[in-house]
Amino acid sequence: MTTSASAAARKMGLISLLAAAPLAAQQPARAALPADSAVTVADSAPLILRGRRIVVFRAPLGAVVPAERAAAATRRLEALADSAVVDSIEYHHIAEGILVSVAGRGVFTIAPADVDTLRGETLTSVASEATARLHVALTAMREERSIPHLLWGAGLAALATVLFFLALQLLGIVRRFIIARLPEAANARLLEPSVAGFTLVSQERLLAFVRRLLDVVVWAAGLFIAYLWLAFVLTRFAYTRVWGEALGSYLATTVTRLALAALAGIPGLFTVVLIFIATRWIARLVTAFFDAVEGGTVEVPWVHAETAHPTRRIIVALLWLFAVVVAYPYLPGSGSDVFKGVSVFAGLVLSLGSSGIVNQGMSGLVLMYARALHPGDYVRIGETEGTVRALGMLSTKIRTLRGEDVILPNAVVVTRSVKNFSRGTVDEALLLSTSVTIGYDTPWRQVEALLLMAAARTAGTRPDPAPFVLKTALSDFYIEYQLNVAIERPAERLHTLDRLHGNVIDCFNEFGVQITSPHYEADPDEPKVVPRSRWHQPPAVSQRAIPDPSTE
Repeated sequence: MTTSASAAARKMGLISLLAAAPLAAQQPARAALPADSAVTVADSAPLILRGRRIVVFRAPLGAVVPAERAAAATRRLEALADSAVVDSIEYHHIAEGILVSVAGRGVFTIAPADVDTLRGETLTSVASEATARLHVALTAMREERSIPHLLWGAGLAALATVLFFLALQLLGIVRRFIIARLPEAANARLLEPSVAGFTLVSQERLLAFVRRLLDVVVWAAGLFIAYLWLAFVLTRFAYTRVWGEALGSYLATTVTRLALAALAGIPGLFTVVLIFIATRWIARLVTAFFDAVEGGTVEVPWVHAETAHPTRRIIVALLWLFAVVVAYPYLPGSGSDVFKGVSVFAGLVLSLGSSGIVNQGMSGLVLMYARALHPGDYVRIGETEGTVRALGMLSTKIRTLRGEDVILPNAVVVTRSVKNFSRGTVDEALLLSTSVTIGYDTPWRQVEALLLMAAARTAGTRPDPAPFVLKTALSDFYIEYQLNVAIERPAERLHTLDRLHGNVIDCFNEFGVQITSPHYEADPDEPKVVPRSRWHQPPAVSQRAIPDPSTE
């Protein structure tokens, strides 16, 4: 800087200080305060011109507090707005700091105490930014008072409004065209999703969903166009340009932030995809191994064929849970408050509902690993009897003989007595038993023969092992006989028992033997005994000659 320029700058600084002198003269008490006290009393004040912040005064300049500095600078700039040449804004270093001048006239001074050093600001950078903002603000002030500029802005705003309404009309035409062509395209290309022949969503519902989705897209496009139109119109006028720039800046900032977030999330998404691929490959390998164990192709001592399926499901579930835990930190936004809220909600739901689920799941594991039940087994669980259709982690489904599906929670199955009629080998066949009570006046050999004859006539019984009869009780009034037969198909146990009962009735009726259980009210005149001559009444067969004591 030359000597003449330095002298001019000092002169301008002196003029600025003299301009503030009247204000200082009105406040003699404040001028007497120490510098530290003045800083404590005064608050920072921004210099705002037409909604734009030019600079922030953070400390008094001499006896002038920041608020008074900002007010004095605003008055000078308002006075210079009509006559000043905007391009003549400059700043010079003076003893008090930096003097900003317009058309050679000083308007405000930036002191070193106005600089926020914690944010990395310097005196020169603050002056440069203030000069640039002041240039924009003074240009806007001149445009506010320029009739040609106002007319030009109004014309551009009107043109933008016309284009805005044309764009809305075009959106409406496109929407109506798509809706009109949608049924035809749906009949040709839109399929109804179904599972095992059951239609999940009808075509009418799909069309309604597509129409609503189209309405949402059209509304979103219309709102976006309206946003752009409003921002453009506001920026055409100097008075509202700050608002328009704020709208445009918000849109640009949002789009930039989303784009940068998407770019920053690409490495994490790539890592998540790799984890997913590796976990899926390992899960398929585990599935193939346990399927081979279940099919009998592979035999290992620590897994039975019956428990291979639940073991596979448990290991695959643990693999995917481990993959989710590992991949979670790499998901974009995993550290955001939204993810934290979802995590807290999921943990709350699991903590409230996990007790019953864990109880049912552990009961299901007990049933599976104890190998007590298998799909296809004919069982009786408590009062429920039927064929096991499915054995899951939480419940067991049983199909009864009446065609009813009964779903029992696994916790209930574990606490009930379970009879599995499908278990057993050739030597240990499933036995079907029934009982009759006959009076003492009927020969027991005849009763036994009649029961064995009924068993032989019954379809669905096995000859090996042979049927047999047990005399299970000698009651006060009758003998209780129990007939035991082996059956071929446990699932037809009740039907076989029905046929067996019918044959027992027919055999007893055929040979004139009453199926009665007498109860006496008084002793009979003659003893109710079976004479030796009737011991082998048909169809009983004498195995050996029994001597008659009366003939000896």
